[in-house]
Amino acid sequence: MRHLTSFSRLLPALGLTLLLLPGCYSRSDMKTEEGAAQEAPTDVPPTEVPGAVPVRTPESAVAAAATSQPLQTVNVFLEVSGSMEGFMPKTGASGENTKFQQHVAQFLSEVNRTSAARQKTFYRIKERPYKDSYQGISTTVRSGIQQPAKSTDIPSVLDTLMSNYYQPGSVSVLISDFIYSPKNAGAIPYIKTDITDALTRSGSHPEMAVSVYGYTSDFRGTYYPALVASGKKTNCCDTEIPYYIWVVGPADAVRTFDQALLEQQPSKQAHFGVTYPQPNYSLLSKFQNKGSWYYGDAGASKRNAESYRVVAVSEASAQQPVEFVVGMDLTTLPGQYRDLAYLKQNLKLQGVDTDAKLLDVTATTSQTKASSGPESKFTHFAKVRLTRPPKAARPLVLRLQDQRPAWVAQWTTRNDATPAPKTFALSGLLDGLEAQSGAEKKPIFELPLTLQPGE
Repeated sequence: MRHLTSFSRLLPALGLTLLLLPGCYSRSDMKTEEGAAQEAPTDVPPTEVPGAVPVRTPESAVAAAATSQPLQTVNVFLEVSGSMEGFMPKTGASGENTKFQQHVAQFLSEVNRTSAARQKTFYRIKERPYKDSYQGISTTVRSGIQQPAKSTDIPSVLDTLMSNYYQPGSVSVLISDFIYSPKNAGAIPYIKTDITDALTRSGSHPEMAVSVYGYTSDFRGTYYPALVASGKKTNCCDTEIPYYIWVVGPADAVRTFDQALLEQQPSKQAHFGVTYPQPNYSLLSKFQNKGSWYYGDAGASKRNAESYRVVAVSEASAQQPVEFVVGMDLTTLPGQYRDLAYLKQNLKLQGVDTDAKLLDVTATTSQTKASSGPESKFTHFAKVRLTRPPKAARPLVLRLQDQRPAWVAQWTTRNDATPAPKTFALSGLLDGLEAQSGAEKKPIFELPLTLQPGE
């Protein structure tokens, strides 16, 4: 759950009115696959992890990032059902491999080697999770699935992860094509409900978060559509097929894992319930500014322009508007919230008794990076214009709304009989994630400012 900032709590006082082929197993069914694996542990010792309440000052946000502790446990689950064979074809004479094999093999290696987690455990998901080793699961990815499972089931998988692996300081990482294919086609309209129920059946976890990362890969094998009645395609494909990495766990653990292991590679992203420290931000008086205004912060002339919050407006009119820029350092946020198109659509300005409006959002350039001014410290810039000076001190806030990214709709299909870079009912799956995280969406961040009359 996202947390309200102190600014939000002050607004009233300030007058602002403003899954896959069918199959099943229970969450307690964690037995060893005979002759192939050890018993999968169901208990992970809890550990105390620093809280994930977003900090609302730049100094404390930096401190929080600096004192972040390693994760206690990372559990990685690789689906090895028949629908995944095309991503991991058996090595041929040519030695060719798929983008999935290259990417996932590297990802598993990074997880195995990372110092961001104390303990890493690997599992194959067939009818249920089976404990494996890093070497074993890496060989499966590189050399192909030797004995693919006949079926797996998304809700059952998620139920098992929540019931047996959800612990403070731990994350479960699930690698799958996430094709939801219930035995009964009549269950398809209830995908959202099934996902939400699976995530909450073991109890309420208000701090729970899920990050979804989407990729596409060439696919060489039998293609199984979600709707079994549509049949199957062989010798697939002439197009790339999507696969996903889901990271499930407490919000602070998910955020730590994401930043350490998934933010360095291109991907599609969607995040549910993850919280982030407030970005550092500041007014920039000598960067693309116009009109008669100055820093209204106490002692502004005696310190560097890196954390100014007060705009003192001396004069403003339609003929002589005031324009100012707020620099924002978004390096601690995931790529979804640093994407310029997303920011242009979802960064909003809200104020009291002012005509101030957000003109534009831009990203840093080689020129701003090389600048000797304070703008070199920021990754993005929000330009604001007003034509009416404030009559008294008034609150102003830049707020980034949490909205589902456009790629989810673009990757969703209701009929996957023909192979395409789309996933059956993907939107429904993510609806289930969204429902479990609560009805009220909190903003990703809020950056409070103050408008006041100049002297």
